[in-house]
Amino acid sequence: MTRIATSAARLLARSTEVIAALLLMAVTVLNLTQVGGRYFFSTGFSWTEEVMRYSMIWLMMLGSVACIFRVEHMGIEALEGLVNPKLVRFVKSALYSVAAIFCVVIIYYGLPLAMRNAAQTAPASGIPMIIPYSALPVGAALMLVQIALSWLSGFEPDDGGAANNHMHGANTGKNGVGQ
Repeated sequence: MTRIATSAARLLARSTEVIAALLLMAVTVLNLTQVGGRYFFSTGFSWTEEVMRYSMIWLMMLGSVACIFRVEHMGIEALEGLVNPKLVRFVKSALYSVAAIFCVVIIYYGLPLAMRNAAQTAPASGIPMIIPYSALPVGAALMLVQIALSWLSGFEPDDGGAANNHMHGANTGKNGVGQ
């Protein structure tokens, strides 16, 4: 069960990362288009700012899913250092429980809000407003799934935290002491 949960969590994290990376590239191109149009052609594209704003909302919500998988939340690391190592799993469980409750609240209020704005369109880009408003409930639902998978997999990414240690510059030996 743990292996299946870890594989599913990895797939969800990688999928959301790819989509978030594509959105970031699109935002960058749109930003360069807007600046280039303004300075080289003396005309701005009014729709690019809206599309960038809505894309960044989606990017943030999708990136949060991968952040949960990679255990890259500042609050978790800060609180883990304050407790006995034997209690770290309980601290993570409590923090993920609070995050799960928050995700449920976002879904509860975000879904009706998205539905109420379904008929509305953005003034400059003409994008149906259900698209940006859906970022909150969809992102929260994906985070909730990732939190559940994290519980099932034991709160550790599939590499046992090696990516985290590498990213933070930690070089530990078998006994966990820096070398």
